[in-house]
Amino acid sequence: MTIDDLDLRILHALQDDLPLIRDPWGEIGASIGISGDEVLKRVNHLTDGGIVRGIVPTLESGKRAHMASTLIALRVPEERITEVAAVVNGYLEVSHNFRREHEYNLWFTIAAASSDRISEVIQEILEKTAIPKEAMLNCKTIRRYKINVIFPLLQKPDGGQNGHC
Repeated sequence: MTIDDLDLRILHALQDDLPLIRDPWGEIGASIGISGDEVLKRVNHLTDGGIVRGIVPTLESGKRAHMASTLIALRVPEERITEVAAVVNGYLEVSHNFRREHEYNLWFTIAAASSDRISEVIQEILEKTAIPKEAMLNCKTIRRYKINVIFPLLQKPDGGQNGHC
């Protein structure tokens, strides 16, 4: 699938902010010089092509009362990655599940109402997958750092990148 400059401008706009208004596509379109219908058509095309996986809100879990979170790393046999990832993905408390080229090759975050619930989820995952506890790192959240990552998608006229991280 090819992506043109207009697609990049739409993707850049989407990663920064999706306005919570009646016609967000129209506002994005107006900011880049096309109609809202064209924005939506192109977003659907990018989604169908696998470029966009989804448009979802990023919620600040720490704003909820008594919220706990952790980052888990598992050492999973290569031939079982897909199977174990499917079990992990079955929990609503799990997000950001990804594979790494590392001894610990499956990493995911768990956010729940309490540390007890996090412990339950971890225990259930280990039991369902038969992954031993010794093959897990539990990197509990001690302090939160909120960063805003925006990938530079557009070239500036001087050849530099337009965007910020």
